[in-house]
Amino acid sequence: MQLNTSQAHAGPVDRITYQRRKLLLTRQAAHIRQKTRSLENGSPRRSQQCGLGFDKVQSSRGSAPGKAYAAASETAHQNEFDKLKPLSVIRAKNGETVPLVSVFQNYGPQHVCLLPFLTHFADLSSWEYAKKLKTIIPQIEAAGTQVVVVGLGSRQNALSFSKLLDFPLRLLYADPEGVCYKALGFSPGFAPDAPVSAYLKLLPMLAGIGSPGTIQEVLRGYIGDRSSKPVWDGNVAFNILGKGYQRPFELATLRLNHMVNILPRWGALCPANTALLTQQGGTLIFEDKQTAFRQDDTGILKYTNIADLTAALARLQQNTIATTAQI
Repeated sequence: MQLNTSQAHAGPVDRITYQRRKLLLTRQAAHIRQKTRSLENGSPRRSQQCGLGFDKVQSSRGSAPGKAYAAASETAHQNEFDKLKPLSVIRAKNGETVPLVSVFQNYGPQHVCLLPFLTHFADLSSWEYAKKLKTIIPQIEAAGTQVVVVGLGSRQNALSFSKLLDFPLRLLYADPEGVCYKALGFSPGFAPDAPVSAYLKLLPMLAGIGSPGTIQEVLRGYIGDRSSKPVWDGNVAFNILGKGYQRPFELATLRLNHMVNILPRWGALCPANTALLTQQGGTLIFEDKQTAFRQDDTGILKYTNIADLTAALARLQQNTIATTAQI
């Protein structure tokens, strides 16, 4: 008679151990099924608990394209409009102190407002960004979008800035202490609490410390950028290097021109509160008092990309047209 090997070696002790293991696995499986049903029927999922929403993807800041910025929903973050409600700024045109939201909150449904927050009025970033804004403001306003521009410094700083750049004074507001910037959580720059001069803090920021992307942006000014438009059109010396793109040294030359204009007028442009020298800004677009676009400056020369900004405005204006047509 041939013997079954598996049966021969499976004694009473082995059978008891097998049964115990089987019972333990059965209980664990039942426990897992019970927890799963509890999560599906009784408790909200983690994404619902956190209130995460990424339906509006916003572009990164900076004069060159960067990583996309995703805005969390209002359940996770207080709306920027509410943060600005108690805060006031100075109207550069007449020196009147006004609540910032009062400037644009009384407009009707589907109202869109572009709200750039410049850095201080003696900063290269402010000069570059303001010059670019100035070229597109007529088209933006013609499409029905309101423009409100805030900068760091006094009314006198704003007046000098407007005169030097021929920037529309009617659109300009001053924030002498940066209260709006702090409320919105814009980057304060390198070591904001360190008990040293803000001028010393600028040195590491120019080296990219506490100012991500600054070194790359400085280099871009010297080596050029084929993905960007030329700084100057027409018959200019840079045409020797080609046309239709930002040529080497072209942007660096523009920045040098700005410095030549800023440095002799530093006292007229620089904020009295020198702690604001490292404070960064950003750009918001409000639609019906809701934040439709936000882009934060990460460092020196890394302000909002104009192409991203105009693309966001175009989408919003298209949405407004569609909504109005349905009413």
